[in-house]
Amino acid sequence: MNPTDRFARRATLSRSVRLLSEFRFEQTDPARFYGALADDTVAMVTDLWTGTTGRSASGHTVLDVGGGPGYFASAFEATGMPYIGVEPDPREMHAGPAGGASAGTFVRASGMALPFADDSVDICLSSNVAEHVRHPWRMGNEMLRVTRPGGLVVLSYTVWLGPFGG
Repeated sequence: MNPTDRFARRATLSRSVRLLSEFRFEQTDPARFYGALADDTVAMVTDLWTGTTGRSASGHTVLDVGGGPGYFASAFEATGMPYIGVEPDPREMHAGPAGGASAGTFVRASGMALPFADDSVDICLSSNVAEHVRHPWRMGNEMLRVTRPGGLVVLSYTVWLGPFGG
C-alpha cells in the first residue's frame, strides 16, 4: 500500500469525532486531551514512517518542535522512539503533570534556529506551532535541515478558518 493510501485510511469521521470529543477536556483535564492527541500522533507518525520507508519506526529519534510540556514524550518513548522536545517557553515546558514530562529529553530553544546538527534526527514533528510563529517557512526549513536524508518531516497545524477551526 502506498504511503498516501495508508495515511488516507486514518482520515475518518470516527477519528475526527473522537479527537473533537476529547478536545472538550483540553482546559479542565489537559492530560486526558493531550494524551489522546499524543496516541493519535504516534500512530500517524508510525504509519507515515512505515509507509514511506517500509521499516519499523522503533529506534528512530523524534524531534518535536514546540513540544510544550511534553505530553507526547511518553507516548513516543513507549513505542521505542527516542523523543527530544524543543520548547522556547520555560513556563510551557513545566506546565505538564508533575511539573513536566518524565520521559524524553527536552531542550529550551526556538524552532526558528534549532540547536542541532544538520541531518541529526530521523523524524522531525511540529504540531500546532506554525500558526504561532512569525515566519513558519523558516521553522519548516530548520526542520528539514536537521532531518536525515530519507527521514520524515511532519508539519501540521490547525486551519482556524476551516470548519473545525477557532
